[in-house]
Amino acid sequence: METGLKTGCNRKRRASWVPAFALLAALTICLSSCGGDAAAPQPTTWQGVLAGELAARAPVPAGGVDGGNALTWYQVFVYSFYDSSGDGVGDLNGVRESLDYISGMGFDGIWLSPIHPSGTYHKYNVTDYMDVDPAYGTLEDFDALIEACHERGMRVILDLVINHTDIHHPWFTERPEYYNIADSPGNGNWALLPDGRYYECQFWDQMPDLDLYNEELRAEIERVCAFWFERGADGFRLDAAKEYVTGNNAKNIEILTWFNAMVKRLKPDAYLVAEVWDTTTALYEYYQSGVDSFFDFPFADSSGAVATLMIRSDARLEDYLQRIASAQQTILSYNANATAAPFFTNHDMSRASGFLRRDPNLIMTAWGLSLTQPGDAFVYYGEELGMSGSGRDENKRAPMFWTDDPQADGMTSGPPDMESQISSFPPAVAQVGDPGSIYSYVASAVRLRRVYPQIGRGSFEIIPVSAGIKTGAARRVWQGSGIIVAYNVSSEPAELTLPGVLSDYLSATGEAPVQAGEALTLPAYCIAILVE
Repeated sequence: METGLKTGCNRKRRASWVPAFALLAALTICLSSCGGDAAAPQPTTWQGVLAGELAARAPVPAGGVDGGNALTWYQVFVYSFYDSSGDGVGDLNGVRESLDYISGMGFDGIWLSPIHPSGTYHKYNVTDYMDVDPAYGTLEDFDALIEACHERGMRVILDLVINHTDIHHPWFTERPEYYNIADSPGNGNWALLPDGRYYECQFWDQMPDLDLYNEELRAEIERVCAFWFERGADGFRLDAAKEYVTGNNAKNIEILTWFNAMVKRLKPDAYLVAEVWDTTTALYEYYQSGVDSFFDFPFADSSGAVATLMIRSDARLEDYLQRIASAQQTILSYNANATAAPFFTNHDMSRASGFLRRDPNLIMTAWGLSLTQPGDAFVYYGEELGMSGSGRDENKRAPMFWTDDPQADGMTSGPPDMESQISSFPPAVAQVGDPGSIYSYVASAVRLRRVYPQIGRGSFEIIPVSAGIKTGAARRVWQGSGIIVAYNVSSEPAELTLPGVLSDYLSATGEAPVQAGEALTLPAYCIAILVE
């Protein structure tokens, strides 16, 4: 059988949709300005058009694990997402007003970039851990966002930056013992204090590093965590965990072990995911800490396993699957209750459309690969639209591409010093109603994770196939129920011999797979789900 989750890429519709949308808008403006009668169409906001397209989409399927929670997360850089106040800066109320868009794709949770008071656009230099930056709103706005998310069955995790603070945080003058200060500089970056001593500042001299072995500081951090749990937060994303003690993985794991135990004592069902930017297997040693997940950097970015498979003609899908199987085995050997955290890009990386040559087949299929990996998957805002952004940091955090009118209500101005960004693909308002768009493909992939919990939670066993180096398959079993995920990431069709019944598929070209007995013909750039 085939469900309504399959998606394809109808190139004719993609090519004609934007001009038709523009023509309708132009006609509406003309009728209004040329004295049309009272029956003439009235100008429509992009929000209204988007709401209509979202309402017309099929309902999000119920989740198969934990009520659908904590399987797939949407990363929101608040500053650039949605401006509800008209000042050009995104805010928490803007995120709340956008929840139908996020939940409509099937996401189970939101990771909010740092929301604490800070003097920078990125807000990774905190001046107060128990408040909201005024540019983003108030604590009451945060409460309203949490309530709205929880009503939808969505969870919210906060970016928690405890490797360092801003130099203007009161602690730096009032509690200097909270920081790494010494008579002489250590490894990496240190800056001189007026008294002749040095303070560690691995990222920037305006962000002094904290001493996370200090017991009084740990008590402060526990109060911070309790504060946000009391307001409804569901967990934290831990920034820069590899730099807690730069160059010492063992001490970092000790600190994370303390943090995990403290958090789970406060809130046993809290979800923790940490950033340990390491593309080697040393990353997986951090699972000894008990932290639920660590971002899987070996599979991300332009040089990671997903991009390599899509770009290099000699890259083998079997090798890619073997890397997943090996990672899973290693993770579970350190923590049997852990779950991986696959992602493809984030706020520190170039957006995928650039390094995937702005080729929709490559972009969609890469997201299909990422979102069929085991674990709790993450998608960076705007990637579902194929947004552009590379080079300087600000470019990677450009305004969410809701509409092609940058002056429209809700649109943000983007970070200072951001260079002009030109998207190769239509905005959200045009992509949501297009079944062949990148949006529709990513949304379908996210929804598959809800229908088939085996993808996010199941075991991982490679099934040998011999149909070309860009084809492969893996059996995924969860609670006695099995599926097979079959892949063809080449530009040519391929035939695989596999058991099971074809149930769903993701196709970048729009062409459907065909099954005859155990013969499964996959068109180019296609991923299929077979139920055993």
